[in-house]
Amino acid sequence: MIKNFQSQFAHPEGWVGRLVGMILAWKNRERNAWAISLLDIQPDDQVLEIGFGPGQAIQEVSILIPRGFVAGIDLSDVMVSQASKRNAAAIRAGQVFLRQGSESSLPFEDDKFDKTFAVNSMQFWSKPIEGLQEIRRVLKSGGRVVITIQPMWAKTEEEVRKVGEKLEFQLKQVSFKQVRLETRQFKPIPAVSGIGIK
Repeated sequence: MIKNFQSQFAHPEGWVGRLVGMILAWKNRERNAWAISLLDIQPDDQVLEIGFGPGQAIQEVSILIPRGFVAGIDLSDVMVSQASKRNAAAIRAGQVFLRQGSESSLPFEDDKFDKTFAVNSMQFWSKPIEGLQEIRRVLKSGGRVVITIQPMWAKTEEEVRKVGEKLEFQLKQVSFKQVRLETRQFKPIPAVSGIGIK
């Protein structure tokens, strides 16, 4: 039963998934705010979030881009439903677009977005390199990606550092430039963000 509950964080389903969505909206709030701050969002930016969960970060970004647009993709139909309710007004206004789908096949044209981010979702991607390649494809030249991971399985800060090194390597592997890492202390373990420019 515990294993089933934990799997819900990768792909929330059913009533347990709805509960997980409420937990994520509360639990990831600070991490979302940190990732968003690293994006350097401008009022007319086009922004994409991969793995938006309950849509709390989508909501925050939509406030920052009065002349822009924010889109999101998530595997879970439960999360699409929950995030759509949370962002209903912005969706009606045409400022937010949410869709069910995978990071390895993004339903957007090349060079569409100024900024792309993912918070605590990349560790659940089935094809992380393909996902990063897709992110690079849909980013405009000069566009920025921020991938934030708080590895809850890590027992030490050294393990977190290794997660960061792997993320840095993966971003460089798909040709992102000016790749750098930022680390921030959260309970119970630090989170790491990989930042790159197309």
